Amino acid sequence: METSNFVLKPSPSCVSLPWQKGLLPNHSKLFSFSISFQSHLPFFNSKLQSFPPFHQQGNQFIVWNSTSDTTKPKVVIKKGRNPRKSSSRITGSNSSTISSGAKTTSDAAKVEREEEQEQRVNVRGLHQNGDPLGRRDLGKSVVKWLSQGMRAMATDFASAEAQGEFSEMRQRMGPGLTFVIQAQPYLNAVPMPPGLEAICLKACTHYPTLFDHFQRELGDVLQGLQRKGSVQNWRETESWTLLKELARSVQHRAIARKASQAKPQLGVLGMDLENAKAIQGRIDDHTQRMSELLRIERDVELEFTQEELDAVPTPDESSNSSKPIEFLVRHSQSQQELCDTICNLYAVNTSTGLGGMHLVLFRVEGNHKLPPTTLSPGDMVCVRTCDSRGAGATACMQGFVNNLGEDGCSISIALEFRHGDPTFSKLFGKSVRIDRIHGLADTLTYERNCEALMLLQKNGLRKKNPSIAVVATLFGDKEDVEWLEEKILVDWAEAELDESLGSETFDDSQRRAIALGLNKKRPLLIIQGPPGTGKSGLLKELISLAVQQGERVLVTAPTNAAVDNMVEKLSSVGLDIVRVGNPARISPVVASKSLGEIVNSKLENFRAEFERKKSDLRKDLRHCLKDDSLAAGIRQLLKQLGKAFKKKEKETVKEVLSSTHVVLATNTGAADPLIRRLDTFDLVVVDEAAQAIEPSCWIPILQGKRCILAGDQYQLAPVILSRKALEGGLGVSLLERAVTLHNGVLATKLTTQYRMNDAIASWASKEMYGGSLKSAATVASHLLVDTPFVKLTWVTQCPLLLLDTRMPYGSLSMGCEEHLDPAGTGSFYNEGEADIVVQHVLSLIYAGVGAKAIAVQSPYVAQVQLLRERLDELPETDGIEVATIDSFQGREADAVIISMVRSNTLGAVGFLGDSRRMNVAITRARKHVAVVCDSSTICHNTYLARLLRHIRYFGRVKHAEPGGFGGSGLGMDPMLPSIS
Repeated sequence: METSNFVLKPSPSCVSLPWQKGLLPNHSKLFSFSISFQSHLPFFNSKLQSFPPFHQQGNQFIVWNSTSDTTKPKVVIKKGRNPRKSSSRITGSNSSTISSGAKTTSDAAKVEREEEQEQRVNVRGLHQNGDPLGRRDLGKSVVKWLSQGMRAMATDFASAEAQGEFSEMRQRMGPGLTFVIQAQPYLNAVPMPPGLEAICLKACTHYPTLFDHFQRELGDVLQGLQRKGSVQNWRETESWTLLKELARSVQHRAIARKASQAKPQLGVLGMDLENAKAIQGRIDDHTQRMSELLRIERDVELEFTQEELDAVPTPDESSNSSKPIEFLVRHSQSQQELCDTICNLYAVNTSTGLGGMHLVLFRVEGNHKLPPTTLSPGDMVCVRTCDSRGAGATACMQGFVNNLGEDGCSISIALEFRHGDPTFSKLFGKSVRIDRIHGLADTLTYERNCEALMLLQKNGLRKKNPSIAVVATLFGDKEDVEWLEEKILVDWAEAELDESLGSETFDDSQRRAIALGLNKKRPLLIIQGPPGTGKSGLLKELISLAVQQGERVLVTAPTNAAVDNMVEKLSSVGLDIVRVGNPARISPVVASKSLGEIVNSKLENFRAEFERKKSDLRKDLRHCLKDDSLAAGIRQLLKQLGKAFKKKEKETVKEVLSSTHVVLATNTGAADPLIRRLDTFDLVVVDEAAQAIEPSCWIPILQGKRCILAGDQYQLAPVILSRKALEGGLGVSLLERAVTLHNGVLATKLTTQYRMNDAIASWASKEMYGGSLKSAATVASHLLVDTPFVKLTWVTQCPLLLLDTRMPYGSLSMGCEEHLDPAGTGSFYNEGEADIVVQHVLSLIYAGVGAKAIAVQSPYVAQVQLLRERLDELPETDGIEVATIDSFQGREADAVIISMVRSNTLGAVGFLGDSRRMNVAITRARKHVAVVCDSSTICHNTYLARLLRHIRYFGRVKHAEPGGFGGSGLGMDPMLPSIS
């Protein structure tokens, strides 16, 4: 590599250059500068002389003006070694200055003095680095000029791939100066906006700006080719792949989009400037990767949603379209609860709900009753206009069911309305259909997750960010958090902690977690709570004590159910709490703590007065309809009255939220403007953090000074649809990532469980927790028979039971084969196992076990529906909960029965082999677990094989077949296949 330097020498006849200060029309004043770049000079020569406006003349590069007046001066670049000796300079000149002769001694001395006074500007001053220049910097006309040139370049770029000439294009492309040179002929072909030549010249040499426009235009060109069928997936083309390689290159990242570095916050974590730069670099890399994974996941969600919408049937042509039509979407007969559709609705009213929700009231035409429907408040729905047959005719608008009218003729939907959205206006005056789609892609959630990553990258290390200590802890080096070592972990004396805890009893690991959580000097704490360790009760106590020491707390969780569970627990200790969120998605049990209910209660008297005044004014209006001026005055009073009520409502909302001790919401719900406008929280608690994708956790974290993440990375992980996003790391929660940071100094683990018989708990302890999970003496040996009114039988004395559908000599019990859902959902069911589950449930009930103490689980939705149908036929089983393993996390029962479903000669077990899912399934039980399975199939998975071996050693194994052994389904001891 060879370094070349170029110097611009002031000349009164020189044109204005793009790097000139001020960019004013007056070009008389120029500023000297020096460009240093490393490149092969022969390569540079060939590139410059190949593309106008660069032209080589001898040892000079001449930059011509892009104007129609060829008499105007040009810029000459002379090559040389030492810019100080004037042998290497850029000079503005006309034809006479180019051919000037030798200088006199005095002239040479003068030139030398001038050059000594030249202002040396490095490459950062030449607009080569930094963020792209936008419309505010360049103006609309220049941006349009750039877009036209870069679109031509992008078109050639994509065409080269289609014509098989991409290898040559790959060799020619590169970041920085190479890219700028490649762009010049395309820009030169587009006329510059008159009077804006100087700004155009500035933009055409600014690499970040050129690259940004090129990336945007190339994406549009490739998407156009995909729509025409020329390419299958535009993101997988060589063109787009090469562009992303350039964007990830060290050279590109050193030049483009360099984020401004925050001032080091000495005293927070003792960071110096170099540490701050290193941390910011990690933040940039991490947020960019997460943003890309979110986009990939979003694309898959949209595809899935569209498939679901396309699969929704329409009424047949013979149906009477004047009457409401309701039907279930039969993706599977065993999945009828997943989707529900109502057609022939009409929008009759709109209003703004609390917090800005846009509510639309739909009614059935002709005052017909709504048909029987499974839609319920809180369900996510898609709202579309439809044709006379009920087929969707417009784009989908997302929303939630707010409520179903008491008259049975109306339904209210809270829509994600955006100002100016043309789809919204099309809902009125036309027939509308509402579809409940399982897994509907949520636009608002995606946008809020992306916004959180943007705020983390932009403000993470800024002084104004209240969570700067949390950010620095998660992205800093081990040395940055050495002060978190145990010797200064806790600033609470033992006596103070005992006094604060009062009559509550906590084990040592719980006391340690509470003490760490109350330490205001500690920015981040991870509380790992294995099953049954009392995590929820611990968080309730910790939050209560934090409020007592004067802290305001924001509590979030990834699901509404988890948030409502925490609301219920905190309500019992008398804290002033407010639950923020869509009222339709809040459990009725805790509705009294919702923001809407509290505000309505406080506004009760004001609302009554408002309604009285409004009623009086409307009466007056009816009497004054003939007097236009008087009627207009009354209408104005009504309008002012409505505004006064809205103002009072906003003031009350602000008053309630500002004065409360604890605010609760979902992770994405914490992005609600009602919460974001509040003062900074002292403490943020994210419960069930292991189930949340990392971007969603940053939404609440960035609103508090310190943070507690609670959960268990060995239970269910976030649900990710895209395999590519999953492999890229989107399924790794922030809790899981943070637990391993800095040699585990950020985390503490609860080590004593208070739920399960030790025969059950010991398996989870050994398989998932390295043997660290111990059983409390109060539960270690409890059994079903210890429950009042339960009979003494071999089943009620058995903590672990395997009901094996494989016959003693290798054949499978009749009817116990797995079946793939014929509707194409990918789910499996097993009728023989369903019968055995019912038989075992009856044996427990006949032994005196209460129906509400029994839970039935299966990993497959189709099997869950089949089990519900079988159990619903029996009055004795009323009260038994049947659920998927995933939906049962966080709950427990005395007896748990698990139907594994899979039975095949290949030994395929699917996601049964997910250790975290089976950990959840087994650890829901307090006193008894029964596993119904084909051991021959299950044993092909080594993890599940160890589970069956554990049951053999610590429980009982019975052969089972439908209807066998007098209806109990329990027969002889089987001969299990070898389990190693």
